[in-house]
Amino acid sequence: MRGRFLPTGDDHRVTSLELLFDLVFVYAITAVSGSIAHRLTLVGLAQGLVLLALVWFGWSAYAWLGNQARADEGPLRISMFLAMAGFFVVALTIHEAFGDLPGGLRGPVVFVVAYAVIRLAHLTIYWVAAGEDRGLRRTIELTLPATLVAFALLLIGAYVATGPRLVIWSAAVLLDYVSVFLRANTGWRVAAPGHFAERYGLVVIIAIGESVVSVAVAVSRVAIDWPLLVGALLGIVLAITLWRTYFNVIAVSGEHRLREVTGDARTMMARDTFTYLHLPLVAGIVLMAVGLRVMLDDVALGEIGRANDVPGVAMLTLYGGAALYLLSLSVLRWRLLGRPSLPRIVTAVWLVAIGTLLTAVGAEPLVDVAVVTATFVALVTFDAWRYGEATRDIRLGSTP
Repeated sequence: MRGRFLPTGDDHRVTSLELLFDLVFVYAITAVSGSIAHRLTLVGLAQGLVLLALVWFGWSAYAWLGNQARADEGPLRISMFLAMAGFFVVALTIHEAFGDLPGGLRGPVVFVVAYAVIRLAHLTIYWVAAGEDRGLRRTIELTLPATLVAFALLLIGAYVATGPRLVIWSAAVLLDYVSVFLRANTGWRVAAPGHFAERYGLVVIIAIGESVVSVAVAVSRVAIDWPLLVGALLGIVLAITLWRTYFNVIAVSGEHRLREVTGDARTMMARDTFTYLHLPLVAGIVLMAVGLRVMLDDVALGEIGRANDVPGVAMLTLYGGAALYLLSLSVLRWRLLGRPSLPRIVTAVWLVAIGTLLTAVGAEPLVDVAVVTATFVALVTFDAWRYGEATRDIRLGSTP
């Protein structure tokens, strides 16, 4: 059966089927963002982050699998189709994961079963695609027991009240992440560094796209006017700066470093920089998208005389998400290049400080959006002035 899989090579890039698969992931990200926006409490925020961690690991699993064998050829193509269907069910039930609606099936159970199916199917097809690679097969076999325990915890949590469910599901996520991390020191393979870096770069684009959609959802509720137009344009400028802060250096450096190392060193580099450190980065973008949506929604409601005070959790998502994103970039740079980014650390501290101050004084939502956007514009301007030539050399292929 191994002969029906088409192994990847160094020059392998993302396939069109993987892009189609990502469309379902887009919906899952949107569902998580909407879940947080509709439950603007600290508990609701924690629930959303747990859901994001689950869907992220599910997506990452297939990013690794598509690096082992071509996703659009042989049995793996059928596996991707089935995974897409399972992922779609997961996305459909995200809004019921912590709030089962009356009637119909039990939402949390459907969510867990669909999630378990896509993860177990992934391990099964990965084991088969490994062929004669006994090291990879052994690593997959060692990963399975802890994964099954995590699924059992998820299923138990689906039958209890939402409070205990959050605790049990958090424990399941922690177990899953820690066990895979410990097993990802050896055995796993990254045959196509370019493909791997491209997969995660595309998912960052997806997350940034969610911020654009969030702006559009808020602004489209009422007739356009100057405050909404300004808010929308600020949202687009922020999206552009998010793109630049990631793709100007980090994305390129990630691929360069993966190509420079081999064997288990490459495996650990891929594990650390992409599967694990990209999660807080994407979470930061998603949280910013929630903050933008709530802030601009308040501006829109103000235009029709129904403005609400912006909840403190919304301020936390906007400023905290921005700070989390920048700190994640700094840690990524540390792992890739051996040193953190001081400008990003300083900017993250500034955002936390100014966000706390503006929350205390009750600033207008449009002011908050303007402050965060202006901060990112200032950061990319400083980067261009201070590091422009060096980053250009990195992008053109020089050794970082």
